[in-house]
Amino acid sequence: MTRWMVFYSLVIVLLHLVLYRQVRSSSLLGNISFYGTFAYLAILRVIHFAGLPPLKFIANAIQLIMTLRVIGLSYEIVDARNAKKDVVGQQNGDAREKRFILEPNSFEAFTYLYSFTGLFTGPYYTYQTYYDSIHSPNIPNIPVGKMVKEKIWTLSWSLPLLMLLYVLNPVEILKNEQINNYSFITVMVLSALAFVYLRMRIYSAWMIAESICICSGIGLYPKDCKPEPGHGPRDIDKYKALANKENIVYSAEAIDNLDIPHVEASDGFRSGMRAWNRTVQFWLANFVYKRSNKAIRMPYTMFVSAFWHGIHPGYFLSFLTIPLCTAAEDILFKVVTADEKGKRPMWFQFIWGFIRMRGFEQMACGFLLLTWTDTIRLWSNVYWWLHITMALVILLGKAYLMFGHKKKKE
Repeated sequence: MTRWMVFYSLVIVLLHLVLYRQVRSSSLLGNISFYGTFAYLAILRVIHFAGLPPLKFIANAIQLIMTLRVIGLSYEIVDARNAKKDVVGQQNGDAREKRFILEPNSFEAFTYLYSFTGLFTGPYYTYQTYYDSIHSPNIPNIPVGKMVKEKIWTLSWSLPLLMLLYVLNPVEILKNEQINNYSFITVMVLSALAFVYLRMRIYSAWMIAESICICSGIGLYPKDCKPEPGHGPRDIDKYKALANKENIVYSAEAIDNLDIPHVEASDGFRSGMRAWNRTVQFWLANFVYKRSNKAIRMPYTMFVSAFWHGIHPGYFLSFLTIPLCTAAEDILFKVVTADEKGKRPMWFQFIWGFIRMRGFEQMACGFLLLTWTDTIRLWSNVYWWLHITMALVILLGKAYLMFGHKKKKE
C-alpha cells in the first residue's frame, strides 16, 4: 500500500543517523533535528503538487511517529552529551531524576526508529524505554494478562459506542450547510455527539495499540518505581533496585496514553489536555515547551502540535484556541481559590466543568471538520460563545485581581 512512500521516512532516518555521528555540538544537533525534520514534514505535505505520491494513509502515520522519534532521540542524545544531573523535583521526599541514555550506535538507533511496535499508531516511547524493554531480563516473565484485560474492558464499551456513532455520523451533519437552519441547542448537541465519536475512536484505537505494546514488553516497569507516561520510572534508585528481581508488581503506565476519568471529568482545560494523548503530551512538554521562550511557550507548543497533526485549518483553529482557554482558566483559578485540600466550591466545579466540556466539544469539531469554512460556520452558528466567554473571563478576572481583590485586602 505504501509503495514508494516508504522512502519518505527512510530519508529522514538516514539523515539523522549521519547527524548523530557528525554533529558534536549539542545545541546544533537539537536545532537541526527539530527544525529540519519539521521542514521536511512540511515538504511532504505538499509534495503531491510536484507530481510525487502524496503523503497519506499508512505512510502518513509512519511519518508522524517517525517525526517524534527522530527528534526525541536527538534530544536524548543532546542531554546525554551534556551529562548534567537534572533533578526535576521531589515527590513524597523522593528525588525525581532525569535518566541519560547510553548513546546508541547507528544500528541501535535504526532499530529503535523502525521498531515495529507503535510505528503505525503510537504511543510514543523514548529510546530509553525501548532500551529497557530489550535489556530487562524479567520482561519475558511478566504476567501481562491483567494489564491487557483492562484495555479489553475499555474496548468492550468504546467500540460499540463508536459503531453506533459511526452510523449516526454527526460529523457529516455538521459539515452540511443546513446547520445554518438549526437552533443553537441542536448544533450544541450535534457538537457533543461529534466529540463522543472522537473520544470513542481514540479510546478504541489506543486500547489496541497499548495492548500490543504490553504484549511486546514495551513500557513495563515495576509499579513501585513510579512510572509515568512517556517518561518511564521516576524513582530511578528504586528501579535499579527492582530491575532484576522477581515476583514484583509491574505497571504499563509508561505507555498508558489516556487517563479516561480525567478526560471525562477533569477540573479544567489544562488537566483535561494532560489526560489526553499523554505520551505525545510528554514529547511536547519535554522537547518543545520546556525548550522554547517562556513568553510564547503555550501558543508555540500548540502551533507545533497542530502542524504535526496536519496543515488543515481546523487543526490550527482548534489548537490555537487552547492558549486562550488556559489563560482564562489560570486567571479564574486565582480568583476562585482552592481550599487546603485543593478543592474549589462545588458550584464552581459544576459550572466550570460544564464550560470545559462544551469548550472541548467546540475544539474537537474543528479537529474533525478540518476545513476553514466548515469550522467557522459551526462556530458562527453557536455565536463564538467559547472565545467570547474566555475573553470575558480574562478581562473581568484581571480587573478583579487589579482592583476588587486589592480593595478587599485593604
